[in-house]
Amino acid sequence: MKATTKQVLTGATWLVVLLAMIGGTMLWQQQVHKSKPVTTITVTSTERIPMVLLLDDHLTHNQIQQLTAHIQNSSATQTLVTAKITATGTVTFKGQLLNSDNRPYIQVQLPKNLDSNRQTHLLKQLLTVARQQFKFRRFNLVSYGHGGLTATNYVEHTTTSLSPQHLVLMATPFNGTSRQSNNRRQTTPVAAKSQTATLAKLIAHRHTIDSKMQVLIVVGKAIKADQPLPLQSALAGQSIFKPVVKVYQQKVLRSWRTQSGLLNNHQIGNTIQTFIN
Repeated sequence: MKATTKQVLTGATWLVVLLAMIGGTMLWQQQVHKSKPVTTITVTSTERIPMVLLLDDHLTHNQIQQLTAHIQNSSATQTLVTAKITATGTVTFKGQLLNSDNRPYIQVQLPKNLDSNRQTHLLKQLLTVARQQFKFRRFNLVSYGHGGLTATNYVEHTTTSLSPQHLVLMATPFNGTSRQSNNRRQTTPVAAKSQTATLAKLIAHRHTIDSKMQVLIVVGKAIKADQPLPLQSALAGQSIFKPVVKVYQQKVLRSWRTQSGLLNNHQIGNTIQTFIN
């Protein structure tokens, strides 16, 4: 009798263990089925998306270095190469990207003293060659000064496939530098009667801009110092982009220096990186 009771208890114990194992297995399988498959994990961080720099050709080498250093910010390990195109369309590159460069920098050099349409054509040609050379599909375009006018004309006359994801325009004189046409410290749009021919032309062609492109306009505001570029002129780009693109932002960075202080303003790098990322 005692042996039989012992056998029953042993059998019951094993039965409880077996049921617990079965229950645990079913619960684990249920959790596995609930979890997302591995194929849904995004790996866009490994895609190569260069930042193309189209800067004012009046900048000195030191000014370019200062601005580039601030833009690079936390990604200083990424390579910077120079892409140059001649008036006849010959493209050359200085530097080579590494396999690990997924957010590299490409500084563009266009010929001087050419009309905007010719510069736009050459920029399109250069970017086409650069995409083949460095194996990328998407890119961001960051411009400064008159380079911003070229960049704006470019996005109005390029194809969707060659449009940048993000467009950053720093200290761009959309409505010139005249204080007669611009209110020096106003951030409101320029009245139609005060618009320069350049601004009016860019506004007239804004409907061709890719609406998916995200735009940021950055301008420096000098405190108690000369303001060579009126805020209203630098922010006149709002009349070009704001009615068209889904994402438009503008940022005024204050400093004690003149407009050129934007080149070495430590905030510029964070502003651009935050917008793009």
